[in-house]
Amino acid sequence: MSSPLLKPRWLVGHVLVVGLSIAFIFLGFWQLDRHFDQREENAFLEGRLDAEPADLGSFGETVEAIEFRRVQVTGRYDYASQLELRPRARNGQVGYEQIVPLETSIGLVLVNRGFIADADGSARATPQATGVLEVTGTARLSQGVSRFGPQNPDAGVLDVIARIDLDRLNPQFGNVLFPAYVEMIVENPDPGGLPTVRVPEPVPLNRPHVLYSIQWWAFAAVATVGWMLYLRKQFFTP
Repeated sequence: MSSPLLKPRWLVGHVLVVGLSIAFIFLGFWQLDRHFDQREENAFLEGRLDAEPADLGSFGETVEAIEFRRVQVTGRYDYASQLELRPRARNGQVGYEQIVPLETSIGLVLVNRGFIADADGSARATPQATGVLEVTGTARLSQGVSRFGPQNPDAGVLDVIARIDLDRLNPQFGNVLFPAYVEMIVENPDPGGLPTVRVPEPVPLNRPHVLYSIQWWAFAAVATVGWMLYLRKQFFTP
């Protein structure tokens, strides 16, 4: 006589519980893999951010190898061609991040000088020094196009932008934009003008992937043990 546990309706339950438990176990290992990947990425980022600044034009590497490096570049700001990265807000104030082309020996380098509290763009007319200066900052890659959030218009010359998309902006600057931009840390000498609030520096991520792993494995244990207790109650409890 076959066991009632092998009847079709119970077999379906066995398969579902086993399938869910296996899926939960794999999800736990997936989160554990993400934990180790995050550790590697954090070590990579920390190494780049801790390195001494180097001249932006000295890198004989692909542009991807420049990202997050501390760099220095010398030139003159072209304030007439500056861009406003909007919308931005800091401490309850509405404004924009000031993106200014720096004329250098390696082409035009866009520099994000930081946040300016200015709702209507009138700050653009504030005079600033036009002499040669050295910018020290963090090299970043183009933000490109995203499927989510505000986007830059597809055509026309832009004064206000939603993203620092270097491919989109390159034509309006005569196709001489350097293929990375710089988030300013310090300028020497100080060009004066309106004060800016620096863009927050990149920081290592610390997501709780290990806890997520434990959570998924706990789900697998609950599903398995819960099903076994349920079967015991159905068939083996007097």
